[in-house]
Amino acid sequence: MKKSELYKILSERIPSSLSEEWDNDGAMIIPHDTCVNRILLSLDATTQAVSKAIDEKFDLIITHHPLIFRPVSSIVNGKYISLIENDIAVFSFHTRFDTVSGGVNDALASILGLVKIESRSIMRIGELEKEMPTDSFAQFVKAKLNCPCLNYVKRRDTVKKVVLVGGDGKDFSTEAENVGADTYITGNMSYNTMIDASEGKLNVIEAGHYNTEFPSMYAMKDILLSVNSEFEIEIFDNNPIVTI
Repeated sequence: MKKSELYKILSERIPSSLSEEWDNDGAMIIPHDTCVNRILLSLDATTQAVSKAIDEKFDLIITHHPLIFRPVSSIVNGKYISLIENDIAVFSFHTRFDTVSGGVNDALASILGLVKIESRSIMRIGELEKEMPTDSFAQFVKAKLNCPCLNYVKRRDTVKKVVLVGGDGKDFSTEAENVGADTYITGNMSYNTMIDASEGKLNVIEAGHYNTEFPSMYAMKDILLSVNSEFEIEIFDNNPIVTI
């Protein structure tokens, strides 16, 4: 399968019509429209991910965060040049993968064991099978997402109905209060929105941008294997931000 053919198929399943207007995702680089056999999945096209793709002869890197987000006026970035020289394509599926069924937020809901999932654009609303004490649920989220640490505001003693947005979800905290949930989970909030949450109605759990989005790499792998079960796919867990 040619790279352009795979991108077309993926764009049918994860349509660009779901991307936010400010976003820049899609086919970032296709040096030559050659066949795809080996695919590396990484949340970001970090230097480590690009080096791994070159060293281990991957044909394609698929990321969540766009390789190229802002317009470039010249190609002087060594990472871009290395990708082109080694004929490695990069596809990025960002906000459209947040919103699409089976994408980032459904993957997050699944790993946290939510049921009765309802979609509200990018948000997912679901329930725990059994109500949990808030402190225990925060520890559960920390363990499930492999968080080195998390922040949370406790406004209720228990958790049953949850709203979530993976990644940067600070802009949805007010909307989350209006759906009858008791807990809101996202990757990162601002200090001010966490302070506001401490005076609001919901428990708020800030579990880390990377940690809330990384489970979507497994969802992407499933999508790719449904396209072609013979693809060789590796998920690269390489968060360059270290928490101590």
